[in-house]
Amino acid sequence: MDRDLSRAALLRPQGLRIAGRITNAVPFTERHLRNPAYLSWLHDREVVRTIGRPDYVAAPVPLSVVEDYVARITVSDCDLFLALYHTADDHFVGTLKAGHIDWHQGTGDIGIMIGEKGYWGRGLATDAIGALAQHLYDVLGLRRLTAGSMGINPAMVKVFEKLGFCREGVLRKHLRHEESFCDHILLGCFRNELRLPKS
Repeated sequence: MDRDLSRAALLRPQGLRIAGRITNAVPFTERHLRNPAYLSWLHDREVVRTIGRPDYVAAPVPLSVVEDYVARITVSDCDLFLALYHTADDHFVGTLKAGHIDWHQGTGDIGIMIGEKGYWGRGLATDAIGALAQHLYDVLGLRRLTAGSMGINPAMVKVFEKLGFCREGVLRKHLRHEESFCDHILLGCFRNELRLPKS
């Protein structure tokens, strides 16, 4: 139990803020959960169609389900769930996650959702993922990071590849997409492979 508490404290120290060049991320809290924008993103098919949650696409996810998810993940000792902001205007634009952290193996998985569609295509995902990856390597001491992307989202694959992630495999027609299935592209990156965007 003490080890779990110390890991949770390491994941979410007081005042945690992960800053990139144009984004910053802070621990996701009740304030973010109650922000009407958050649930509206989860009810927007265009936003959730590529996050690998077909249950969110099939029907609007109930608030109670979201509340249960947030309650679990925000106290987990192997997940870091963050609220993502655009630094210039301090606007809450999405979420960022380091999940399935295996402290023994030194691994973790990265995911992101830019919910505010007006901020798509502006480099926020690259900036935020790069900053989070650097934090996971340098502060938490992880040695390897992974990520997955739906094959219908080549832009996200390019984001990870730009940061130094390598394609490590493809699970063919693995993820449900609308009335069919699409590939699940698996990517990985070691600390020495990370390539952060230049200022």
